[in-house]
Amino acid sequence: MFILHTPPQDEKRYTDCKVTVNGISASLPLCRVSAMPYNTAWPGYQRPIDQTEEAAFLSFESDEAVTLTVTYKKAPDKVLVRPLSKGVNVSADGNTTTLTLHTPGAYTVEADGSHHALHVFFNPVKDFKKYTEDAKNILHYPAGVHRVGRVELDSDTTVILDSGAYVYGSFLAVCAQNVTICGYGIIDGSKEKRETVNDLFPLDYYNTIPPDREAILSLIEKNHALDGIVRFYDCKNVRLEGVIMRDSATFACVAARSEDVRIENVKAVGMWRYNSDGIDLFNCSRALIKNCFLRNFDDCIVLKGICGWDDRNMEDILVEGCVTWCDWGRNLEIGAETNAREFKNIVFRDCDCIHGSSILLDIHHHNRAEISSVTFEDIRAEYTRHQLPDTYQHDMNAPFPDFETTKHPLLMAIPIYAMGLFSKDGKHGCVHDVSFKNIQILTDSPIVPVPESAFIGLDKEHTVSRVKVEDVTFNGKALHGDEMRIHRNKFTHDIEIS
Repeated sequence: MFILHTPPQDEKRYTDCKVTVNGISASLPLCRVSAMPYNTAWPGYQRPIDQTEEAAFLSFESDEAVTLTVTYKKAPDKVLVRPLSKGVNVSADGNTTTLTLHTPGAYTVEADGSHHALHVFFNPVKDFKKYTEDAKNILHYPAGVHRVGRVELDSDTTVILDSGAYVYGSFLAVCAQNVTICGYGIIDGSKEKRETVNDLFPLDYYNTIPPDREAILSLIEKNHALDGIVRFYDCKNVRLEGVIMRDSATFACVAARSEDVRIENVKAVGMWRYNSDGIDLFNCSRALIKNCFLRNFDDCIVLKGICGWDDRNMEDILVEGCVTWCDWGRNLEIGAETNAREFKNIVFRDCDCIHGSSILLDIHHHNRAEISSVTFEDIRAEYTRHQLPDTYQHDMNAPFPDFETTKHPLLMAIPIYAMGLFSKDGKHGCVHDVSFKNIQILTDSPIVPVPESAFIGLDKEHTVSRVKVEDVTFNGKALHGDEMRIHRNKFTHDIEIS
C-alpha cells in the first residue's frame, strides 16, 4: 500500500524542484528554514528573513519500497541522501536524480550541500483510530485547513489529524491524563507572534508551580507564555505521534513535570525563528522519544530542569531511533537548565545526527542537579565539508561573516558552568557515570578532520567523573586515546578512553 500526502489547494508549494514518488507527481509543501548559524539573544523582534531560505518536505505512507525522482532546475554536481548510515544510493541523469527508499524513516535529499534540502518523511501505514477506543472526547481534523488558535485538552481526549490536515494553532493539556495527539497531519505555529512581553514558557524562579490546572493557566497568562505547537504541563500518560510540527515561535513540543510520556514518529521542520527547539522535556519521568525527525534553529532534543517544576527529577528517559539536524545549538542534550535534585537513568540510543552546529552529544550543566547514569550509544555523527561556523550576532546590522576557515561542532561535551543562569539559588552540581559507546563519525569528504570533544569540571567539588568512551570510529577506522581529541581540565577524573 502506498499513500501520498497532498497539501490543501491554498497551501504554498515549493517549486524549485519537481518530485515523483513511485511515478506519481508530488506536490511539495513549503517550509522556511535557517540558512546560516547566526543567532543572538532575543532582540525584541523576530529573526531577519534574509538569514533564512525556503525548502520543501514530502510525506507519505507505504508498506513497501518507494522510488523517488527529483528533478532540479540545474544539474547538481553531487546529491547525498542522509542519514549516510542508511546507505541510500542515488543515480543521476542530467538534472534528474533517482533513489529508492526501502524502510520507513526520515531522510534528506541534499544537492551540492545542505541548502534548499528536500525533507522526506516515509511513514508506516497506520490506522490511528485505535487510539479513540478509550477516549471520552475525540477531536477530528480531516484534510483541509483549520485555524484553531489554542486548543485546551481535557483528560481522556484523543486528537486525530488526518493526512492533508493543516491545523494552524497549538494544543495544550494541563493536569490531564490519557491524552493522545496523533495522525499524519500538520500542526503549524506560524500565526503565533512573539513579542518582548512573552516568556518562552511559564516560569517561577522563586516558588514551586502547584500541580493545579487553574494555577498553571493563570501563570501562563501572567507570563504571556508562548504556546508553541504542543504543551503537556503536569500530565500523565500522554502521547504525541505521527504529526509534522512546522514553524513554531518557540520550543515546539514541551512536556513539563509529566510522566509516562510517549513521543513517536514526530517531525519538526520549518523551525527558523529564535529559540525554536524541537522536543523539550522539563523534569519528567518515564518518557520515550522514538523515531522522530527534528530540524531546529536551536537544540533538537533537550532534557531540562526548570525552576518551578524542579521539585521533580528527570529520570528514566529513552531517546531512540531519532534523526536530528541542528541549525544552532545541540542535537542531543541534557541542559543547559539543570534544576532538580537528580537527572538519572537517561539513554540516547541508535540516533543519527546528520547536521550540527555547536555540539552533537552534550551534557550542558548550569545548575544544582546530580547528573548520573547517562548513556549515549550507537550514535552516527555526520560531519560535512560545507559546515558553516556558528556565530553570535552582536550587531543586528552586520551580515553573516565570510569565513575562510571552517569550525566543526564538538562531538561530545560535558561542561559544568558557573554563569548564574536559569536559577537564583547559585548552586552547582556534578556529573558522573556517563558512557559514550559505539559512536560512528561519518564525513562526506576526506578533508573533514576528527572532531574535538571536551569534558570540563567546575571546581574540586563540582566535577566530571567516571566517564567511559569506547568504540569510536572515524569513517570506519577505530580511534584510540589522543586520536579522539578530547580536552579535559583538572576537575575531571576517572575518564576512561579506549
